[in-house]
Amino acid sequence: MSVYDTLQKWNISEYRSIDKKSIDEITLGASILATGGGGNPEIGRLWAHKVIDEKKDIVMIDPMDVPDDVLVCSVSPLGSPVVLTEKPPNEEVLKQAVFKLEKYIGKKVEAIVPVECGGVASIVAYAIAAELGVPVIDADGMNRAFPELQMTSWATHGISPTPTVSSDDRLNTTIIDTVDYLVAESIARKVSMSYGGISWIATYPMTGADLKRASILNSQSIAWEVGKAVLYARKHHLNPAEQIILALDEKYGLKGFKVFDGKVADIQREFGGEISKGFTIGRLILEGINEDKGKVASLDYQNEWLNLLIDDEVKCMTPDLIAIIDVETGEPIRTEIVKYGYRGTVLLLATHERMRTPKGIETFGPRYFGYDLDYIPVEELNK
Repeated sequence: MSVYDTLQKWNISEYRSIDKKSIDEITLGASILATGGGGNPEIGRLWAHKVIDEKKDIVMIDPMDVPDDVLVCSVSPLGSPVVLTEKPPNEEVLKQAVFKLEKYIGKKVEAIVPVECGGVASIVAYAIAAELGVPVIDADGMNRAFPELQMTSWATHGISPTPTVSSDDRLNTTIIDTVDYLVAESIARKVSMSYGGISWIATYPMTGADLKRASILNSQSIAWEVGKAVLYARKHHLNPAEQIILALDEKYGLKGFKVFDGKVADIQREFGGEISKGFTIGRLILEGINEDKGKVASLDYQNEWLNLLIDDEVKCMTPDLIAIIDVETGEPIRTEIVKYGYRGTVLLLATHERMRTPKGIETFGPRYFGYDLDYIPVEELNK
C-alpha cells in the first residue's frame, strides 16, 4: 500500500507534497527552533533528499485528519549530538526499529510524527515516513528540542514513551517497556551509552486520538515558516531575527524577542561522556556587540540552551525557546559546534501552551534541571 492509498482510505484530499526546497526550508526552521540542540541537520536533510531522488514520496498531512484508531509513532536519535555526527545512521536502522515496534505491539504503524523540532529528529521522520510509504504528520511533541525522552507534551498529557525500540548502526536492538517514564529515559540513556553514545529509536506509539489531544499541532508548519523567513531575509538583506519574529506573529500569533547581539567570549563544555550521561553540557558567555556593547550574556545548556541571563538578569528559562543565530545569515549556532569568536543574535520565543501546564513545568522547567528558579513566561521577563 502506498502513501496515497492510505490517504484515500482516510478520505484525505488535502495534503502537502514535500520536495527538496521544502525540506531545506523545514530543516533550517527546525534547526533554529531546536534551541541549540537537535544534532547536525545535514544528516536528516541529505537522507530526505536521497529518498526524494529515489522517487519515494514525502507527504505531510494535518493532524486533525488522522483517524482516531490508527497507530502512530515517532522516530529519533537519542544520545550525544557530537557522537551523532561521527556515527550517522543508514535507513535500515530506523526501519528495523519501527518493524520491531510493530511486531511487539502487534499492530502496523500507519503514520510517523516527529518527536521534536530538531536538526536531525524532525527531518529523519520525513525520511523514514517516505521509506515506509506512510504520511508524516504536521505536529510533534514539543515544537523545540529537549534532551530527555519524557520531555514532551505527550508524556505530560499521559501518553507513555514506551514501548520504545532502540537500535544502533550495527542493528543491535533493545526493547524498553516500563510504567515509569523516568525509568524509561534512564534505560534508554544507558542503552545509548552501551551502543557508543548514540542510538536510534522508534518511540511514543499512540492512537490518532491521543495524537490530536496531546501534540503541538501544526508545529512542522511553524518550522517551515521560520525557514522561509530566514531565506527571505538573506535574499533581501534583512535582519533574520526580526523576520522570524514578524513571520511568526503575523502567521501564528506567536511572540518572539530579539534581545542580544554578542560575540562568544568563553565556552565551558563537557562532550557526551560517562560523567555527563551522554549529554553535551556547559555554559556559554557572550560579550555584547552593536547596540549591546558593554553587556554580558550567559547561557546554560544540556544539549539545548536552557536559561539566559543578561547582566545577571534572567531573560528566559526553559521551556521557553532560546536560539542563537548568526547575526547576518540567520544560521543556527548549536551547542556542540559553537566556537570562540562566533557572532550571534539571541532570539527568544514563547513556548506552546501545552508545554506550560503544571506537569510540563515540573517535567522540563528550570527546577528539573537544578536551577533555583520559579518559571516565569518569557513575555513577562521581556515586557
